[in-house]
Amino acid sequence: MDNERNKVNFISALLKEFSTVFTFMMISFSLVGKIITVYYPEAKQITALFASYNNGLSYAVIFQAAAFSLIMAFIIRFLFSGFFLTKLSIIQRYLLFYLATLIISAVFSMFFKWIPPDNLYAWIAFFLFFSIFFFLSIGLSLLLLKFEDKKYNKLLENYKNKYNI
Repeated sequence: MDNERNKVNFISALLKEFSTVFTFMMISFSLVGKIITVYYPEAKQITALFASYNNGLSYAVIFQAAAFSLIMAFIIRFLFSGFFLTKLSIIQRYLLFYLATLIISAVFSMFFKWIPPDNLYAWIAFFLFFSIFFFLSIGLSLLLLKFEDKKYNKLLENYKNKYNI
């Protein structure tokens, strides 16, 4: 029974991670695509990501993003579930997550020509923006965790005081 419950919990968590990553990718691709194709229309000829942007994202890009999201969901579950790599600190997990995300993003970008392989400036911009936004989001996550930790510690103290523990 517990084994089945663990499988259901794992699948449920995996689906949540997949849907979160996929949703953020679609929003990002759509916003960035709209901005880039308006201000830099030549991008349609340079990258496969926005090739058919006037008609929305192509099915190929959507399926590529789905495959990327599925891989990322497995990595997130592996790193942050608490079942694997139990001796790693949260910072070490985030660094592994950063490296895994960077490598998988680069592989997908090269393989599916999201970023032109021969455009050095595009790759520099990719690594720069990826790193900046990744570490900003991690910093925000850690800050939120710290606030939540304080909140729960206060609740625990109130509980202990109430029941004289």
